[in-house]
Amino acid sequence: MSLCLNSLMTRQLGKLSLGTSLTSVRLNHSRRKRKERVEPEFEPGHGERIWIFSHFLDGMTVYSHKPVLKANHALKQIPFNGKKLKPAKIRKDYWRPLAMIQLPEGYGEVGRSVFQRLRECKSLRELAWDDDALFGEGGRTLTKHERGERLNDQKANTIADMAAVLGGAGKGNKMRLEAIDDDAPDAVELVDARAGKPAKAARASDLVDGLLKTTVFWSNGLDKNFAAEWPANVTHATFEESRWEPLEAEEELAENVEGQDGDGMQSQITPPELVANEELHRASEQPRRP
Repeated sequence: MSLCLNSLMTRQLGKLSLGTSLTSVRLNHSRRKRKERVEPEFEPGHGERIWIFSHFLDGMTVYSHKPVLKANHALKQIPFNGKKLKPAKIRKDYWRPLAMIQLPEGYGEVGRSVFQRLRECKSLRELAWDDDALFGEGGRTLTKHERGERLNDQKANTIADMAAVLGGAGKGNKMRLEAIDDDAPDAVELVDARAGKPAKAARASDLVDGLLKTTVFWSNGLDKNFAAEWPANVTHATFEESRWEPLEAEEELAENVEGQDGDGMQSQITPPELVANEELHRASEQPRRP
C-alpha cells in the first residue's frame, strides 16, 4: 500500500514540476514578445537609386543599390536552373548596367519597397514557370539545358516587371502615396525616410495620378520597348543624356567622414588600386630603351 502511495505522489509531483516549467517557458516567451522591434538603420539616400545589371550573353539580371556590382550579392539572386548554367563566380566583364531607377530625394523607403517587389517578381518568374518553358518552336520538348537557358534569360521579363512595379502593382507597393500640400509644415517630415518614418504621404508636386514620379535611365534607350506600356509617372532618359550628381545626403555624409581642407575644398583620397593602375599604364606608354 505504501508503495502505491509513493508512486502516486511521485507522479503528481512530476506533473506539478512539468506544469511549472511550461508556465515559466510561456512567461519567458510572452516577455520576449513585449520587446520593441528594432528598426534597421540605413545610410542616407539608401534606396533612392536601384541599379539593374544584365549578363550580355545569357540575359541574366540582378538588382543592386550600388553602382558597383557585388559578387556575393549577385550570386544569391541567380537560381540553379541546371548543370553548368549558374556561374561559379561573377565575371564583371560579362555584366553591363541595363538601367537605373531614380526616385526623388527623401523617398528611400519607397525605393526599398520597389527593390523588394522587383526581387519577388524575378524569383517568381524563375521558379514558378508555366508550360512556355517546356516547349519550343513547333511543340518540340526542350531539353533540361535548353529550358535552363530560357529561364536564365530574364532581360525582357525584368523590364516588364519594372513597368508594373513602378506603376503601383502588387500588394503593399509603396509607390502609391497620399498627396499633401507642398506648403504644409510637416510635408518634409512625412517623406524624410532618414528620420525612420515611412513615406505614407508625399508632396503633391512629386506625384502623378497618385504615383511617385520616377526616372529610369537606360544604357540602351530601345530596351524600354520590352514593356508593353509604361505608367504616366515614369520618365525615360539614357546614361549619355544624364549627368551624375551626388545626392545632398551623400555629400553631407562625405563631409562628416573626410572633413574639409583649409581652403574649404573637400579632401579626397585616391584609392590605391587606381594609383597602381595609373602607374602601370604610364610605364607601358614610356618608350623602351634600345
